[in-house]
Amino acid sequence: MILTTYNKKLHEKTLRREERDEGIQNINRLNGYLLADKRYSDLERSTKDTEYQEKLLKEYGIE
Repeated sequence: MILTTYNKKLHEKTLRREERDEGIQNINRLNGYLLADKRYSDLERSTKDTEYQEKLLKEYGIE
Protein backbone atom coordinates (compact mmCIF):
# COMPACT_ATOMS: atom_id res chain seq x y z
CA MET A 1 0.00 0.00 0.00
CA ILE A 2 1.34 3.40 -1.00
CA LEU A 3 0.47 6.44 1.05
CA THR A 4 0.44 9.77 -0.72
CA THR A 5 -0.67 13.18 0.37
CA TYR A 6 -3.06 15.25 -1.65
CA ASN A 7 -1.67 18.63 -2.58
CA LYS A 8 -4.64 20.80 -3.54
CA LYS A 9 -2.53 23.68 -4.87
CA LEU A 10 -0.46 21.37 -7.06
CA HIS A 11 -3.60 19.65 -8.33
CA GLU A 12 -5.24 22.97 -9.24
CA LYS A 13 -2.04 24.19 -10.91
CA THR A 14 -1.89 21.01 -12.97
CA LEU A 15 -5.52 21.39 -14.04
CA ARG A 16 -4.94 25.00 -15.09
CA ARG A 17 -1.87 23.99 -17.09
CA GLU A 18 -3.80 21.23 -18.86
CA GLU A 19 -6.66 23.60 -19.67
CA ARG A 20 -4.24 26.22 -20.97
CA ASP A 21 -2.47 23.66 -23.14
CA GLU A 22 -5.79 22.45 -24.55
CA GLY A 23 -6.80 26.04 -25.30
CA ILE A 24 -3.52 26.67 -27.11
CA GLN A 25 -3.99 23.52 -29.18
CA ASN A 26 -7.53 24.61 -30.12
CA ILE A 27 -6.38 28.07 -31.21
CA ASN A 28 -3.52 26.55 -33.21
CA ARG A 29 -5.97 24.22 -34.97
CA LEU A 30 -8.28 27.13 -35.73
CA ASN A 31 -5.39 29.19 -37.10
CA GLY A 32 -4.33 26.29 -39.30
CA TYR A 33 -7.84 25.90 -40.71
CA LEU A 34 -8.17 29.62 -41.36
CA LEU A 35 -4.82 29.71 -43.13
CA ALA A 36 -5.67 26.63 -45.22
CA ASP A 37 -8.97 28.25 -46.21
CA LYS A 38 -7.17 31.54 -46.96
CA ARG A 39 -9.40 33.39 -44.48
CA TYR A 40 -6.69 35.85 -43.55
CA SER A 41 -8.99 38.67 -42.48
CA ASP A 42 -10.88 36.25 -40.18
CA LEU A 43 -7.58 35.12 -38.70
CA GLU A 44 -6.53 38.71 -38.05
CA ARG A 45 -9.90 39.62 -36.56
CA SER A 46 -9.90 36.57 -34.29
CA THR A 47 -6.67 37.75 -32.67
CA LYS A 48 -8.42 40.90 -31.48
CA ASP A 49 -12.03 39.81 -30.98
CA THR A 50 -12.52 36.88 -28.61
CA GLU A 51 -16.25 36.64 -29.31
CA TYR A 52 -15.50 36.26 -33.01
CA GLN A 53 -12.83 33.71 -32.15
CA GLU A 54 -15.42 31.67 -30.23
CA LYS A 55 -17.76 31.85 -33.24
CA LEU A 56 -15.01 30.52 -35.52
CA LEU A 57 -14.14 27.73 -33.08
CA LYS A 58 -17.77 26.60 -33.18
CA GLU A 59 -17.92 26.96 -36.96
CA TYR A 60 -14.97 24.59 -37.31
CA GLY A 61 -16.24 22.24 -34.61
CA ILE A 62 -13.35 22.96 -32.25
CA GLU A 63 -14.49 22.99 -28.63
